[in-house]
Amino acid sequence: MRVRIRYFGRFATEIGKFSEEIEINENANVKDLIEFLKEKYPFLKDEVIEVSIDGKYAKEEDPIAPEVSVFPIISGG
Repeated sequence: MRVRIRYFGRFATEIGKFSEEIEINENANVKDLIEFLKEKYPFLKDEVIEVSIDGKYAKEEDPIAPEVSVFPIISGG
């Protein structure tokens, strides 16, 4: 399955791009995507990675969609 990943925040800066397309298993879930990204970009190894699908936070067991957003954990008051 071809997936377009959009990067936000410091992830976009550290990766050096705002988006890319990857090929991932048709049955992949969010956890699989996070593992893929941590392998491809070793600096993400110890990061908490948030994934959004259709504008909503995704859970690790959610299936991957053709377009996802990836960003560092967000905190605030």
